[in-house]
Amino acid sequence: MDNKVQESLKDEIMTLNQVAAYLKVAEKTVLRMAHKGEIPCAKVASQWRFVKPMIDNWLLSKMKYFNPDNELGRILVEDERALIPVTRLLHHAFVICDLKPGSIEQVLRQLVEPLFEAGIVADKKEYLHKLVLREQLLTTALGKGIAVPHIRNPRENPRGVTLIIVGICKEGTDFGSLDNEPTRLFLLLCTDSEKLHLRILAQLNRIINDDALIQELLKAPDEQTVIELFANKEKALFQIQG
Repeated sequence: MDNKVQESLKDEIMTLNQVAAYLKVAEKTVLRMAHKGEIPCAKVASQWRFVKPMIDNWLLSKMKYFNPDNELGRILVEDERALIPVTRLLHHAFVICDLKPGSIEQVLRQLVEPLFEAGIVADKKEYLHKLVLREQLLTTALGKGIAVPHIRNPRENPRGVTLIIVGICKEGTDFGSLDNEPTRLFLLLCTDSEKLHLRILAQLNRIINDDALIQELLKAPDEQTVIELFANKEKALFQIQG
């Protein structure tokens, strides 16, 4: 790990108080989860410490929503009305059905291109650098062929923009996945709000936790089909909740 990555990682270290504020729960709730090993953390000199990128990944990859025996599940149920409908964040111009396999940087460059072409990202090179740096800190490839790339600090995203870039790599590509399997579905999250960032991650988890949906997305012939698949899945979820 180079010096730049080490310095960036220092900025991501969070205390118990900061994690509680970040998750918007009581400190005693986080402490209880830490003692039970339900949240990624480490004890340093008798104090609990957390790494923000690991907390973000944990929210998406480890939580089991609507499970009454799971601490995070109860938190999300209490706040479910605040979740953001993902289909409102999808647009044809930001769906890539033919993402080409390649290095992590090459894949991310393809995902950033629509943002640059739309004039949302002015400095493509700098934004790409931030995404690559995030992957060096901790991969956003969650396993099961899915990755949710994003820069480490949502507030550094373009102001007032909240959207998702969907990239589908049918061949699959090595993106450093935790299960060492090829990654095929990429969901690049772009929002300048940490609050929205977490809520969107929660909603994405509900949607993509469906192997059948993933297979349909990989076979989707065009952007409209991709958006419709997300919309149908989300509609079904809301009906179940209602």
